[in-house]
Amino acid sequence: MRKLTAVLTVGALALGLAACGKKNSETGTAQAAALAYRSSWGADEPQGKIIKALFDDFAKQTGTKVDVKFVGRKGNENLSTEMAAGRGPDLFDTSTDNLATYAAQNLVASLDDVLGAQVPGEGKTAKDVLPESVRQASSNDKGLAFVPHTVISTAVWFDAAKHTDLAGAPPQSWEDFIAYLDGAKKDGRTPIGQDGTINFYNVYWFYSILVRANGAGSLKALATDPAAWDKPEVLAAAEKVAQLAKGGYFQKDFMATKFPAAQDAWAQGRYDLNLNGTWLASETKPKLTAGVKIASFQLPVGGKNSVEVGTLGWGVNAKGANVATAKKFLAFALQKKYVEQISTSALNIPSRADVPAPEHLVAVQKAVAEAAATHRTYDDAAADKTWWNDRFLPLHDKLISGRIDAAAFVAEGKKTTADYLANKN
Repeated sequence: MRKLTAVLTVGALALGLAACGKKNSETGTAQAAALAYRSSWGADEPQGKIIKALFDDFAKQTGTKVDVKFVGRKGNENLSTEMAAGRGPDLFDTSTDNLATYAAQNLVASLDDVLGAQVPGEGKTAKDVLPESVRQASSNDKGLAFVPHTVISTAVWFDAAKHTDLAGAPPQSWEDFIAYLDGAKKDGRTPIGQDGTINFYNVYWFYSILVRANGAGSLKALATDPAAWDKPEVLAAAEKVAQLAKGGYFQKDFMATKFPAAQDAWAQGRYDLNLNGTWLASETKPKLTAGVKIASFQLPVGGKNSVEVGTLGWGVNAKGANVATAKKFLAFALQKKYVEQISTSALNIPSRADVPAPEHLVAVQKAVAEAAATHRTYDDAAADKTWWNDRFLPLHDKLISGRIDAAAFVAEGKKTTADYLANKN
């Protein structure tokens, strides 16, 4: 799940998609089919199996010919180029983080009309079954950009069976959180496991602290306006990250820890906490020790308490040959019996609010449903991949590793952003 999110999220983070199998443009079969879909999931993954059965049902019930290709994480390297040239599939996998990229190239068909379409056999429209926050996470300034099947978010994960104190009373403030970390250290435990060689995991700390407290747009502004770095909340968030680095709450030499060593060690009970995405439990399942009961809480920073809402789903190629049929499929795919499998088989949070998440994700699903404020994954700041990958992530690594302090982080961030924007073509 992490790998797909990464692929769909920030291609240049390698969180990007090189062919393992023939490209659609090389075969021509998608042009002949009534509906062509090319997936970044693997055919043997739970999601791949769900999708294959879904398309099989659609073909049987509507008489539509379908061409389904599972090309894996690296099979869509040239998808944007192919779609721009009119040679791409009708349907493709996408996510919240690709909204800006595809919109800038006018590659996705607007799906607002799908919202009014009836979900077969339910007497409800697509808009009725998709919560507003989920629709918003799947939309750009032109309206609904893709139809989501999965909700993703970020939380602090722990073993509720082992840490009953956290299960009964999770920290409600940053001070409470630090007190827990200090207590864990005092008892000889390692409070936090961190795969430090993954910079887009490291940045979860600054991103979550800043945006949960200050709301949507507070991180994105740092990529577009050097003056935004002068806001006091930016320094305050950086100081909290520096506090974590200085406090020694991560495992020893965490910046050299290669993924997935830290999250696997967390799954084996060697570290108390891991700040990560909603895919963590399913990704570490083979490593979990017996009796583990995975649970989570939202990072407590106060302020707006904004909750991350990202989504994965299907986009429609605006230049595809079968846009109308693709939209018909999307309404078909939102049937409860199919979306339920995202929870029961793929062990993720389903896009429909009336479908319960797996037990270990119920708290996150509840946080999403009850949030007074929400923001999208990485606050859309990763849309400018050059700034994100080349400027911001390396800078944040210096902060979380303790190589610079909070004030230096802010000063360098402001300068490097100003230089980048001044020289940007």
